[in-house]
This record gives sequence, C-alpha cells and structure tokens, in this order.
Amino acid sequence: MKYLFLIVISLLPAFSYGQNKKFSFKLGLDYNLSKRSYDLSFFGNEKDGIVNLSLTGNEMYITRFEPNTLTQAIEKKIELPGLGKNFSKETVVDFGTNYFLVFSDWNKKEEREYLYYDKIDVVSGKIMSSNNKMIETTKMGLSFDMTEYVYPSIQRSSKYKFYYSADTKKLLVSYTLFPIDRDDRKNHEITGLHIFDENMNKLWGNEFTMPYTEAIMDNIDFSIDPHGNVYMLAKVYDSEKRKERDKETGKAGYHFEVLKFTKDNNKIINTIITMVDDYFIRHIAFVENSLNETVISCTYSKKAKGETTDGIFLNAVGPDGVISKYKKGYYEFPLAELEKFESARNKRKMEQKNDDEASNLTVRNLVVESDGSVLIAFEEYYELKGGLSSEEVYSYGDIIVARINPDGNFEWIRNIPKNQRGRMGRRTMSFKLVYDATGYYFLYLDNLKNMNLKDDEVPKLHIDGFGGQLVIAKIDKSGGITKELVFDTRDEDILLFPALFRRISTNQFIGRATFKKNLFRPLLITTK
Repeated sequence: MKYLFLIVISLLPAFSYGQNKKFSFKLGLDYNLSKRSYDLSFFGNEKDGIVNLSLTGNEMYITRFEPNTLTQAIEKKIELPGLGKNFSKETVVDFGTNYFLVFSDWNKKEEREYLYYDKIDVVSGKIMSSNNKMIETTKMGLSFDMTEYVYPSIQRSSKYKFYYSADTKKLLVSYTLFPIDRDDRKNHEITGLHIFDENMNKLWGNEFTMPYTEAIMDNIDFSIDPHGNVYMLAKVYDSEKRKERDKETGKAGYHFEVLKFTKDNNKIINTIITMVDDYFIRHIAFVENSLNETVISCTYSKKAKGETTDGIFLNAVGPDGVISKYKKGYYEFPLAELEKFESARNKRKMEQKNDDEASNLTVRNLVVESDGSVLIAFEEYYELKGGLSSEEVYSYGDIIVARINPDGNFEWIRNIPKNQRGRMGRRTMSFKLVYDATGYYFLYLDNLKNMNLKDDEVPKLHIDGFGGQLVIAKIDKSGGITKELVFDTRDEDILLFPALFRRISTNQFIGRATFKKNLFRPLLITTK
C-alpha cells in the first residue's frame, strides 16, 4: 500500500532564521492507496475539501479530507464504464468547482483519435456524467517534456497538452497531427486547438496548418485569454540551417512571432515581436498575470554567444492581437546588484570572463499588485547534456526577484541563492511563489548550509531525491529578505515537491510528497 499524509503549515507575515518561529506545521492522518494504483491528481478548495484521485484498471478511487480538520471524509471506489480497448488516462481538469477525468482512446483500424471526459462529484464520490466526447480526429504525433516530469504516474500526456486561462474559466486542449511528410523541410505542422468552458461545453475548435515548415519553426508556448482567443509563441529561423546568429550581419538568425487563433476566423494572424538594437532574446514565454493580461516576457542579451542575460523586455498582447510594450518595456539589470548576485555563486568565473551579466534566467512568475507595481521572479535553469552519461542533468539555481514600481521604474532586484540538481526532471527542485499584502514567500528545498550564506559564498548543492530542508524565504515590499527553516525532510523521511503546489483558496496552497518508499505526499500552506 502507498501511505500518504497531509502537512499543514501556517505562515505568518514576519519571520527570520534563528529567531522564534511564528508558524507551525501539522501532519494529518496517514492514508493508503492500492499498490497498483495510478495517482491521478491531488487538488481541492475550501468548499469541496482536499481530494486525492487514483486509478486502478477501470476503477477510480476518491479519498477526500475536510480542509480544516484534515480528517478523512470519504474513501470510495467508482467503476468507470465503457472504457475502450486503448484507453489512456490524460489528466484531471480542475475548474475550482467542477472536476473532470479526461481520457483518450485510439481506434487503430480506422486510425481515429478520441478524447473523452467523465464529470466527478468529489463530495459524494460519484460519476455524474460519463464518456462525453470532447475531440475526434486523425492520428496524432507524440510529445513529452522531461522538465515537467515528476514520476511515471503523473507525467504529462504524450499526445495532448492542457492550458487554463488566467481566470481558470476556460480550458485549451492542443495536439499535433501525425506529420504528412517525414521531411521537416517539407512538412507544415497541423495543430489542433479546442476551447472548453468551465462546464466542459465546447466553445470552438479547429485544426490549423502552421505558416512555416518544421525545419524553421518551433512552437514554444500557448496562452488563452478570457474571450477564448488562443495565442501561440513561435521561434522562426531565417533558414533551414537554424543558425542563432547570421555571420555576415552579426544579427540574430531568428525572430519570434505571436500567432493568434480565433473562433470565427480560420486564418492565422501573425505578429512579429520586434526589439531595438538587435538584441538577442534568450528566453521567451507567456505569463498570465492577476489582471487577466497576457504578458510576453523576453530575457535578452547584447551578445550572440552564451546564455548570459542583460535584462528583460516585456510586451502585452491585447484582445485584438496587437503587441505593445508593457510598462516601460526594457528593464536592464542594475550592474551593482548583479555583482552581488553573481558573487554569491560565480564570482571567480565572472572575473575570469570579465562578464557581469546574469546567466540562464527563465521567467517563472509575474505578479501585478493593486497599485500597479510588478514583481518578476526568475530562476537560473539549464540542462547539462553529454559527458560520460547519456542522461541529462537538470540544474535549478538562484531565484532572482525584480520589482517595478507603479511608475514603471526598476525599484530593486534581489537574489535568493540555491543550487539544485537532478536527473529526472523538476521533481523536488525549483520553487513555489506565495504572495499576499505583506510580501512574497518563496518555498523550496535547500541544503541546510545555505541558510546564512555570505555574499561571496557559493551555495552548497541540493541533490534531487536525497532529503533537503524545506525553506521559506520572504522578500517584503521594500526588498528586505528573511529566511526560515520549516523542517528537515530527513527527520520525517519524506520527499517534497514545492513547485507543484496549487492554490485552493486565496491564502491556501497544497502540494504532495513521498512518504518512506511510497510515492506521494500532500502539503497545505496557509498564509495569514
């Protein structure tokens, strides 16, 4: 049996390492899952409680806890009728009040793909509606993102991708059809996009042929706005040689575009993202903020080679698909602060290369406050390939936090040093941002020796899967940093997954972990 337990952490506005702790954590009662179960999802809210869904064959198990007392409310087994021969679990869609088990099927003889949903009442432990068809199409291609990999039972779908709108009122399901031509120089990818509302009513859906061949175009990210419009970020190379830099001109050998897809128009609307001074975009992504705005975040460099970052360039995508600068657009990182940040980890390397830029930064969060100020959370992230082993090594380094004041000016930039590495994707690495009126809280696993690092000290390594300490670092609105050690996972013999936490109310977040040799664990954080 798989034994899991629930942890509750109450987090108060102010704390600092080494002083009296002003928060507490509590373990709920152990519960178990079938040995052969597939762990589907862990979610919840204040109204419906905290829920664990698991699957064994054609049976789904619902285990629900009361959100305040953590006592087990129900544990039920539900038969899933009418599953096809090639049934495959895809995901659990959580709209906050409505819950759906989504699964796929494949008719090999007719070469038809199908996507279905069952509506789940998690309070009563019943299937309210079953085998509702969402999508039917021809043979699809496969995809898999190791950076999202946690364990085999909760990896992302191999065919479908699922995206929520910022207000979690709409769902985008995307997929790619099997290529017509195996030659990337000739094949134009066909992408399926289907939009559903919070009751799983289909708003619209279509399959679009991409404007460029696969040899020169990479699909990067999707976003869906409150109106049901879909946006795709794409990297388009100047030629099939896929050069990052044009040797003759010295400029970038690629550009980025936003492709807009709408219900009433089969034509794709293309908009090129332009930057001044021919800077090189390092990392680009959609970030939906708390105002339901779709922001394009671009970390950029003035150099063609390497993975260094000079600053960030922000754009906003309007409902009409027009791209405009967000706030003042360009924000170059202050040199003095970067030197402090770099000295915590790479001082000697910087001196040898005479390089004062940040490196390998990825935007993780963008928060817009009620006064119009903006907080951007970056993380040093990169993959190490090659060497003696064919396995990739994933590195999750320092958290870099920048704040822009209501006038649009850079207010401060801060560093939270950490050094996490592993070979199985994200798992216990990276972080979760929890914020309220008092400041910004960053939850992550770290090496205990990093609690009181000096500016010129290198953070010690935390290896994924080997213990670690649960740490909360707080940055207040003025940029002051404090840290608190929550507990040592080795004392409890558990693994935690901070980056997988999910919001269940305005001030509560849940996550899961592993207990002893079994697979998962849940964790509830409450801010006050």
